[in-house]
Amino acid sequence: MSSVVSAAAVSIRGKGRAGGALLGGLAVALPAVALLGGCAAQHAAPAPKPSPTAPFVAFNACLVTGPAGLAPDAVGAQAWAGTQAAAGSLRARASYVTAAPANLAGALGGLLLKRCTLIVAAGDSSAGDGFDAGVAGFAQAHPGQRFLLVGGAGAGAGAGGAGANVRVVAAGDGLADRVRQAVAGSAAG
Repeated sequence: MSSVVSAAAVSIRGKGRAGGALLGGLAVALPAVALLGGCAAQHAAPAPKPSPTAPFVAFNACLVTGPAGLAPDAVGAQAWAGTQAAAGSLRARASYVTAAPANLAGALGGLLLKRCTLIVAAGDSSAGDGFDAGVAGFAQAHPGQRFLLVGGAGAGAGAGGAGANVRVVAAGDGLADRVRQAVAGSAAG
């Protein structure tokens, strides 16, 4: 770089004030060009294109819980953990709502309007509040909607007359993982 400036200075000597001004301009311009040229050389290779993000699949898992909601010791918390795990691996959507037995039909109707692909219902069947029976009755009235009934020993009995659109996962060890598997299986077909 300095050799270019020296060569320019030798050829401009003797040109008077105009030559001195030109030399001064070159002394400022050449390093700037070299600097910009260096930057261009560093970034000459095209930047890699960002990988496209995978879109959400057209699967919406909706959890409805009883009054205990997502309390740590509630069945709903384990069902929600499993639902979220399945939705995350599927790149699907998951949401939840808590409903008292008196409001269960309205909550389930809202999930139908929300176009939930699968309604996961997790109530405390040992409470004897009719949650499981309410879900089973609603499922029977809506045979085109898929349901996953999660609960205690009463879950199977409550779902008995609901039809082929209800799958049951009884409470017990590994509940979150079993819910995850059931939700993923429902998404698969």
